[in-house]
Amino acid sequence: MIDLKLRVNQRDPFSSLQFGSNFSLWIMLAAYGENLVSKQLFLYIKALKLCSCQNVGKQVLLIHGNSLTSGLGSNLKFNNRLMDLYAKQGDMKHARKLFDRIPKRDVVSWTVMISGFSECGRHEDALLLFKQIRPEERDVVSWNVMINGYTAASTADTSFRLFQLMLAEGKKPDCYTFGSLLRASIEAKCLEMVSELHGFAIKLGFGRSKAVIRSLIDAYGKCGGLDNASKLLEGTMKTDLISCTALITGLAQQNDYTSGAFDIFKEMILMKTQMDEVVVSSMLKICTTIASISIGRQIHSFALKSSQIRFDVALGNSLVDMYAKSGEIEDAVLAFEEMEEKDVRSWTSLIAGCGRHGNIEKAIDLYNRMEHEGIKPNDVTFLALLSACSHTGETELGWKIFNTMINKHGIEAREEHLSCIIDMLARGGNLEEAYDLIRCKNGITSSSTWGAFLDACRRHGNVQLSEVAATKLLSMEPKKPVNYINLASVYAATGAWDNALKTRKLMRESSCNKAPGYSLVY
Repeated sequence: MIDLKLRVNQRDPFSSLQFGSNFSLWIMLAAYGENLVSKQLFLYIKALKLCSCQNVGKQVLLIHGNSLTSGLGSNLKFNNRLMDLYAKQGDMKHARKLFDRIPKRDVVSWTVMISGFSECGRHEDALLLFKQIRPEERDVVSWNVMINGYTAASTADTSFRLFQLMLAEGKKPDCYTFGSLLRASIEAKCLEMVSELHGFAIKLGFGRSKAVIRSLIDAYGKCGGLDNASKLLEGTMKTDLISCTALITGLAQQNDYTSGAFDIFKEMILMKTQMDEVVVSSMLKICTTIASISIGRQIHSFALKSSQIRFDVALGNSLVDMYAKSGEIEDAVLAFEEMEEKDVRSWTSLIAGCGRHGNIEKAIDLYNRMEHEGIKPNDVTFLALLSACSHTGETELGWKIFNTMINKHGIEAREEHLSCIIDMLARGGNLEEAYDLIRCKNGITSSSTWGAFLDACRRHGNVQLSEVAATKLLSMEPKKPVNYINLASVYAATGAWDNALKTRKLMRESSCNKAPGYSLVY
């Protein structure tokens, strides 16, 4: 039936094709096979396009095999398209076989293979192929593929070296080159490189390129050049959503610049700039950082009224995190239950919020629900549970959770987990047990852990262990005045006034003077 329809009505059969049957596809291609080379090459290319949209690997092999019998084996345009499809589906084995069989390759053939290897993480294979291209045949696209591949692999140094070789070869970079290099600068946290690339872009005539300005704003914002990022946003870029979001994200990382983020967001609303969930999520994170629940509620209301904003997992997580950290547990639970899709961060944020505010029963209940629904907890989830046990004095439950983390889920204990266990034991008065654990983990215990242990020792009146902890803190942070004061206080509590005076004198000689306290009245 399919064969008859195709031969009677010679129209485009691929326009409504859904690849549910290999046999159907075979018949369609066979029907056009007779006239394919001379007149209807575009049908095969359209079939490849449909395969790329529907991500069907077997049908690609079917088209490849049929094309060989139809006389397309030497058609460079078709082979490049087919090779590109293999590469995009991660099938570099068949892509390489096809590449090796092409008698005369062009720059597109080389670029497709190099891009495929880069996207699969096989950067050495990509570089090996790239070196085989004659220098005069390399174009800016092939250089961009190499630079972008190493940038995506977080090897910024290699990206910059390739850029130098590109310039030495006489190739002029374009806006895509600068985009990759600026992302590499973000990876390296190098503000100086961002400034140099900015100047070079202006010199080459890309100073007004919207794509380059977006990348520059993002790079300046994430590398600490917020003043330059703000200047670039002036003018027409104020209505550009991507640029505004990039600057707001950069401002959110610096607590001293949060007011600037609110000014930009307010201006976006006044100028009726298109909004999305990313910029709203960034603003909610700022509200969480400065503990401004009132502004956070207003932004939440704005998002609910807007038809442009989609409540995805990331935005839902920001809402849960903001309400939970502000102590509004009921609102956090409501935001959590309204999420259509939840990930491990969603559950962890709510568990941490409940535990932080003393509701250990709710935190454990959420953990059990999480496991029941098939969401695997991570190390941060267990850190939130252990912290809750520490603050509520649930020593036995804390040990049980710690053992579950290691034995059931195979998660290796980090320093933060051990600090929670030590703090939990010390708060419960199990000072000797906590000290034994510290000695077992000698070398990975942080100053904050020793500080928590010292506070617990002093609270429970254990002078001997207080002296041990204070002495250890002083050796770890000799320039911190509070450590001298703690040790002097321990000596004073035991009546060892001479040692207390010597410690105070040592602090003065080390130029570690404690800043005097003061009050600020508005």
